[in-house]
Amino acid sequence: MKRIIYILIAAAAFAACDEELTLDPAISFFSSRPEIVEDKAIFRLAYANITDSTERVFPVIFEGTAEKGIDYLVSGDRFIFGGENPVDSIVVTALKLGTDKTLNLSVEVPEGYVAGKYITSGFTLPDKLAYFSFAKDYLMMTDSLEISFTANDRSGKRLNLTSDAEVSLTVNKEKSTAEEGVDFAFSDSTRFIIAGGQNIGSLEIRSLNPNPKDGKDKIVLNINFNEKYSIGETAEVEISLLDTVWRHLDGSWNIDTLVTDSLYMDRYWNGVCTAMDKLPKYNERDKFTVNMKELFLSPSFRSGFDDYFSSTSDLRKGTALTIDLGDGTSADLQTFWLDDTNRYFSPDQKSEDKESLIGLRFFPDNTDSLDMYIIDYTSKSFMPELESTGKYAPEKPVAASPGLFFNLTFTRQ
Repeated sequence: MKRIIYILIAAAAFAACDEELTLDPAISFFSSRPEIVEDKAIFRLAYANITDSTERVFPVIFEGTAEKGIDYLVSGDRFIFGGENPVDSIVVTALKLGTDKTLNLSVEVPEGYVAGKYITSGFTLPDKLAYFSFAKDYLMMTDSLEISFTANDRSGKRLNLTSDAEVSLTVNKEKSTAEEGVDFAFSDSTRFIIAGGQNIGSLEIRSLNPNPKDGKDKIVLNINFNEKYSIGETAEVEISLLDTVWRHLDGSWNIDTLVTDSLYMDRYWNGVCTAMDKLPKYNERDKFTVNMKELFLSPSFRSGFDDYFSSTSDLRKGTALTIDLGDGTSADLQTFWLDDTNRYFSPDQKSEDKESLIGLRFFPDNTDSLDMYIIDYTSKSFMPELESTGKYAPEKPVAASPGLFFNLTFTRQ
């Protein structure tokens, strides 16, 4: 049966040869490229018109940029047909993956033999078996969090593994400010096996501090694996620890009140500022949505606040901030970075710098009511005197003072 299979394969390999039947023995590689199985390449030699069992040896020549013993190991340097110990394949095992080095095998055709279609067969040494990457480079955690990671090919596309692969997560202590075992912990393990045929895994971490403080609230994780794999696009993930109350931020919020309307601003500045008619006005259809899993804020403003909230923004934790409300009281805020705002707060001009801070707080004992402060803009429309007289602060948030910030309240939809 084995002899029949060889003859059939050889017939295909010699398709480019003279179609007239010849009795001369002939040899050829099965194809111009070996069979690749993970880190191994299997070269096979076919023959035709060899009818007896006499031992025949066919040496091969190794060429290419890969170096034997450094980049690869090889099972042999010759094919043997017939005899007591036939060798119909040569197996090349890559020692280093992802080098892009090449290897070609050429078979020496003895006198009296015909060269088939493939006398040389070659390949580029196998790539890394997979490139592991975090699903995101930034996350926020209030109580617990799944850290996802994926197996990809070199281009970043998802890749199903051919066999089980173990990955592990480690804390980057140089970049982290939160301490493992004090501020957070891995729920079960730091190791995960992605099964063959799969391309994703996750590990859970949990917060040990319901009220993390600035300077003790950052975790940076790295992903580890054996040398057959490599790192993908996202090599580390940064996680900001948040007060547990902020899990309630998730959802949609409808405007309730515009506290700092044009009357408020006019009273505060006592006629000093102009273009008051260009100040944003209350619109009952103003709302926004926050997704705490995917970390974005999606605005839906029908009023002039649409000039500031340009489009959906990625959401990132800022620092805690206490601001003076101008009436003898203050507000303790958690700030958040938005990456797609119009800092000029204008329908006509768009700022090149789109990253701004907003301040949020929940009302006491009521996580269905939200207090928002727009504290980081430089108006190019209303109240131009604020800029011309140097009222804005030199550093972000530049508008966190009375008469500058906008205060809006929202209720949960």
